[in-house]
Amino acid sequence: MRSMFTKNLAAEREATQLALPLGCEAPLALTGIRSIEVDFPVIEISHLAKIESYRKNIYRPAYYIHKWWARRTGATFRAILLGTLLPGNCSPMDFFYRANSFEDAIILDPFMGGGTTIGEALRLGTKVIGVDINPVSWFLVKKIVEPVSSDALEAAFRHLETTAGQDILRLYETTCPECGGPAQAVYTYWVSLVPCRACGEMVPLRKSMILARHMSKPHTGLVTCPECGYPYVSSTLNQSQRCPVCDATFDAHKGFSKRATYVCPACGARDQITRVLRDQSAPPLHAMVAIHFHCARCGKGYKKPDAQDLQTYKHIEEQFEEQQGYLLYPRASIPPGYNTNQMLNYNYRFWFQMFNKRQLLGLSMLLEAILSIEDPNVMEFMLLLFSGLLEFNNMFCSPKGLGTGAVRPTFAHHAFIPAKECLEANLWGVNRSSGGFSTLYRERLRRGKAYAREPVERRLVGGRAVKVPIVGECIESALASSFEDLVSLPDKRVLLLNRSSADLAEIPSQSVDAIITDPPYLGNVMYAELSDFFYVWLRLALRERYPQFSRPSAGRADEAIRNIEQGKDTEFYRATLMAVFRECHRVLKDEGLLVFTFHHGTAEAWDALAQALDEAGFSIRRIWPVHAEMDVGVPILGKQSVTLDAILVCRKQEKAMVGLIEDAVTLAEQVEQETQPLIEMIEKMTVLSKADRRSLSQAVAAMLYTQKRTRLLPSCLAGS
Repeated sequence: MRSMFTKNLAAEREATQLALPLGCEAPLALTGIRSIEVDFPVIEISHLAKIESYRKNIYRPAYYIHKWWARRTGATFRAILLGTLLPGNCSPMDFFYRANSFEDAIILDPFMGGGTTIGEALRLGTKVIGVDINPVSWFLVKKIVEPVSSDALEAAFRHLETTAGQDILRLYETTCPECGGPAQAVYTYWVSLVPCRACGEMVPLRKSMILARHMSKPHTGLVTCPECGYPYVSSTLNQSQRCPVCDATFDAHKGFSKRATYVCPACGARDQITRVLRDQSAPPLHAMVAIHFHCARCGKGYKKPDAQDLQTYKHIEEQFEEQQGYLLYPRASIPPGYNTNQMLNYNYRFWFQMFNKRQLLGLSMLLEAILSIEDPNVMEFMLLLFSGLLEFNNMFCSPKGLGTGAVRPTFAHHAFIPAKECLEANLWGVNRSSGGFSTLYRERLRRGKAYAREPVERRLVGGRAVKVPIVGECIESALASSFEDLVSLPDKRVLLLNRSSADLAEIPSQSVDAIITDPPYLGNVMYAELSDFFYVWLRLALRERYPQFSRPSAGRADEAIRNIEQGKDTEFYRATLMAVFRECHRVLKDEGLLVFTFHHGTAEAWDALAQALDEAGFSIRRIWPVHAEMDVGVPILGKQSVTLDAILVCRKQEKAMVGLIEDAVTLAEQVEQETQPLIEMIEKMTVLSKADRRSLSQAVAAMLYTQKRTRLLPSCLAGS
């Protein structure tokens, strides 16, 4: 039995069915029933989203010049936009691989984050307003869409290469152990140290003697001998090791720490790492254990740090101490918080303590050179790249593995996790090494801006993703300074605001055709806490240019999130989300749609969402399941995280749809009835986990609540 609303939609679609001429221009629908209310290419878009989620920086490089967390895929939002702008008789896939121009439409994203909605809307020719409370988000989206000369970027990079680049490379000079000639340290392996509480000897917090495993060759990895420290690549990790230098035999899988405990190699004592840290006032020390070098004559290799390497690093530390009063690096303290407490527990008190002194010295050299660039637009692009560089060049980075990008960046997870075994990359980069400024310039900034000028899509052909150029589309646009400029100046197609979307006073009532967004998912990602890592560095350069960088932190009291450490509970999240949706209701035309993605494994998140929508005057009209981004956060439900997004299609509330459901049993029956078609739809592609099924069921319960078919919240479902 279909719901009354499903029947009404089918009847309306049949009544408005029109033959669409092949190759015609995309028809813009700003009134009436829309494509996304009738149907959505769930399987096609899920396949595209899945392949994009594994290689986002390759498939949508414009959005990945700089880190942002939990971005949804561009393919999903392109389809959502098309489905929202097309009439009910069209499918997004009919126009997915065409250049479209919906120049009469105005799109709003009140939680623009990393800018996916903004970029995809510009590609479709719309006017678009992006709003975010976070200044890092505002700045990175600003640079995603602002045009820049490729020649000017290249000239600025070449200047940096011959100035600061050469000074930075000198910090990583080493000696080739093969020929005795000069070489560069491409990666330096470090290990954290804590003093044994029993004997006082320093304990290296190594899980094993394996520094890095090969990503594609089993039983192969970089090993160091526990007796003499010699590093070598072994292809027999499944066997006992014999050091090729000192002939010592050892088990490469045995180390001196396991999870939260250590075993002292000197006295054999075992203790909790955090107990040791509570006895001291500084973060853990680090010891250099291996160097991956590059020699122009001998090529690449590994070496144990020799006396000269240790002396060179000591000189760098002395240079830092002498110059630190003049160096450009943030002195801001780390505030308490859900994620930042992970660092505070390890005695990190200031942001600069995440970096070693060589990194701070090199970063200061580079930042000073960037700030000397005369063209302010070019300077800001290099500054954005510098900010993105930070994630790959601090002592929270770890070895990713051999045979791949060597550096696992700080935000491989949505958290601050102190690395026991750290990997320091060459800050400038050698031969496109992982994490270097020169590498990121080519692979992120230059590639990203080229994509922004000439975007492409991927079409699945025989299981392979094939490039499809979309001639005529462009992500770039000059920025409007006001809503009036946006609607009146054809060349200024984007307005970016750095503020809470609970107050959109700049936008007139009933002026927006559609709202497409991806709101915060309760407390899944602590955006302000994580972005402070970048903010404190960007602030050094931007506090005199933009007032939003004058404050000491990116955190704002009215950020829509649950963060108990900051006194923000679920009720705060609901009330703030409701205030944003209420402003969305005001600025949205009566015929407009609010469409957004959401998923969560807990009923309280869905309760808060349903209540916020209802109180703001919106009802969920359709739900479409689609493959979510590749999850790198901490799973919500233990080992089983939600892998599907629910696309929620909302309209302004009218009247109650049908009879009221008053008891939990009837609610569960109705939810199951309306969820099953969604499950069958997506299970043509993948098998759903219990967490995915639960999330979809709660989405349906939220829909029934906002349609006023029940006053029971999603948490009333059995087992929620």
